[in-house]
Amino acid sequence: MPLLFLCAVLLLSCTKQPASFTPAQAGSQTVQTGQADGELVEIAEEARRTLPVFFRHLTRAEAGEDNFCIKHPFRADEDSDIGMEQVWLTGIHFRNGEYYGILASAPLYISGMKKGDTVAFDMEEITDWMFVRDGKIAGGRSIRYLLENIPESRRSEEQRQMLQMFE
Repeated sequence: MPLLFLCAVLLLSCTKQPASFTPAQAGSQTVQTGQADGELVEIAEEARRTLPVFFRHLTRAEAGEDNFCIKHPFRADEDSDIGMEQVWLTGIHFRNGEYYGILASAPLYISGMKKGDTVAFDMEEITDWMFVRDGKIAGGRSIRYLLENIPESRRSEEQRQMLQMFE
């Protein structure tokens, strides 16, 4: 059964300033992959292993660091024919012994959840993390992987520009 991965797609401005990822401005692109995609499994394992890096930057952000996001799977509706939907969360915080984040996009296959909702999540289940440092994306390996797997001839200009934003 395929897993659904939401890949943030930048809506880049036409200004000459460096593009910056802002979840509120980002759209989403639906990409379905098989559960057995070994590279995505490895990316998720590395994301969990390197969470201390993410939290070090989140809690002590330096000048030019912002837009901290975590990708987390949520159980999709039973009638959706998929098991889990991956959703990017912003506004990551810890309260009363639980982690919370704000949905950066509207889930497609989860009724009762909408963009902007605050949801609790399990840090042990995250599948990716990212933030922006001086206009470049740190982390976000799943986005990069999915974009790199789109044949060059089929990539949109936005997708090409986004690939250039990775550190």
